[in-house]
Amino acid sequence: MKRLAPGAGRANSTRRSTPARIGFLLAAVALIHPVVSSASGGRDGGTAFFAHVFPVRGPHWTRGAIGEFGAPRSGGRTHEGFDIVAACRTPLVAAATARVLRSGYDPVLYGNYLTIHGQGEQRAYFYAHLARPARVHRGERVWAGERVGVVGETGNARTVGCHLHFEIHLRGRPIDPAPALRRWDGYGRGTTSPYCLGLQELAAFASRDLRARRL
Repeated sequence: MKRLAPGAGRANSTRRSTPARIGFLLAAVALIHPVVSSASGGRDGGTAFFAHVFPVRGPHWTRGAIGEFGAPRSGGRTHEGFDIVAACRTPLVAAATARVLRSGYDPVLYGNYLTIHGQGEQRAYFYAHLARPARVHRGERVWAGERVGVVGETGNARTVGCHLHFEIHLRGRPIDPAPALRRWDGYGRGTTSPYCLGLQELAAFASRDLRARRL
């Protein structure tokens, strides 16, 4: 019977925990963590299994009270979404892994619009005022973070300027998107989004954008 040399068993067991293997495990945990940490308990209809991302991929800010959920509109209407201001043609991405419900054009209010329904959840996401028709079509699957269009000023946004009108519908009814947007943008957790501008940067960016639009 062959006997092991002293310490051979320990050496054989530690060989499995090489730096490369540890690095692989850490990378796997890093990939899984954002998905798990995105769960909010599902009380607002969100899924606990898929990450959400902020829908605008670029510098952005808000319109203030007039662009918030519930703000008064003409004809006794109220604002059913949240307005995110960004430069024209700033990329827009899917807020969640979802299925495209519809896309089209409304000349009166929304201009080019897109509706997607989150996979494994009870929420739908509505994008309006896109500069061009959405890049995706009814029935297609989109992944969280996948590009779906660009910011524009179609529909009634032509009197306001480029921005995204963003809605969240829970079981068919609009809810305030602001809490979710804050979580996805980072500043709701006390951190700074890489796309969130300070006042000085915002003024400089707006000035450059205005000059570009005049050219």
